[in-house]
Amino acid sequence: MKITYIAETLLTNKSAYTHHVLKMCDAFSKKNDVCLIIPWKEKKINFLKIKKKFLFTSKKKFLIKDILKFKLSNFIDRILFGFKVAKDIKKKHYDIIITRSVVSSFFLTIYKIKHFLEIHSELKGLSKFAMINLNFINSKYVLKVIFISKALRKKFLIVDKENTLILHDAVDTKNFNYRIKSKRIKNVTYVGSFYKGKGIELIIDIARYLRNLNFNLYGELKKDIENIPSNVKLHGYVDYREVTNVLNQSDILLLPSANFQLGRSSSVNIANYNSPLKMFDYLASGKILVSSRLEGICEVLKHNYNSLLVKKYECRMWVKCLNDILNNKYNLKKLRKNSIKTSYKFTWEKRINKIIEVHKKIKRTNY
Repeated sequence: MKITYIAETLLTNKSAYTHHVLKMCDAFSKKNDVCLIIPWKEKKINFLKIKKKFLFTSKKKFLIKDILKFKLSNFIDRILFGFKVAKDIKKKHYDIIITRSVVSSFFLTIYKIKHFLEIHSELKGLSKFAMINLNFINSKYVLKVIFISKALRKKFLIVDKENTLILHDAVDTKNFNYRIKSKRIKNVTYVGSFYKGKGIELIIDIARYLRNLNFNLYGELKKDIENIPSNVKLHGYVDYREVTNVLNQSDILLLPSANFQLGRSSSVNIANYNSPLKMFDYLASGKILVSSRLEGICEVLKHNYNSLLVKKYECRMWVKCLNDILNNKYNLKKLRKNSIKTSYKFTWEKRINKIIEVHKKIKRTNY
């Protein structure tokens, strides 16, 4: 089976978007021929380096094709990318076409090319006008709209329910080797972005009340953080291949999210429908996961089953939860066991298999 995946991303950036796209292509490539189409790539791209960085598990390489030869810098570039992608694909044959690029979906529809459209956040600007106001999102050429959570689907009531597919993010459990380092709880860890609303300030406040714990924060600093307590260490960004070791060295993993949270876009609040990639890594590591109680997250995390959920984004409530852990008020062994059990339900392989199954079903129905 021939599959093409379209994405407006760079292989050199550090975003969850890139991570998601590459992991999807890796999973598809185990049994299929895959072509990833992006705007630009380095001339001498080292696939082996990328494979090691993102911990690919497929033995097969997938093709990476840059169609613009330059980086996207504005919406006009995105239009040009979408147009060139559709024009190029029209000349070829692919069994399954998936796009994370909404603009590319618009042009694929114009060219009458059937495809899956994957959406991870609300639309805005001209993308919203074309797909929502002009109703291109309900085109017969959009086979399914894949949403990252049920909560996100609620933001797209215009889309026919039978034309949607809910697929949370995922993890490759083979990347993780579960073990309990010791029964003593000492190291608390956060791995991820430092965008507004991700909880960095909250974690630092929590650390001031729990001086007996070490707090380790991994991520790219956007600005200097002042007055950090001595039990907080900022480690900076680490490649994904190092994340498994980081989590293995931890006892408690934090997933704090404010009710207002920014992602790649500086104007879209993703808090209530987000399905964070790191959440699935946290689950697969089998550590104690403490998270905010938000709608999208709660589709996967269940309080006192595979995680501990804190109702409010308030320091005192998070401090109480961590103190309860230290005082053995929860069955931590059960939490760890169910955490790993949950991760097996959300693997990249299961995610791509659902898309393939849906595609086969659509094909049978049409023929």
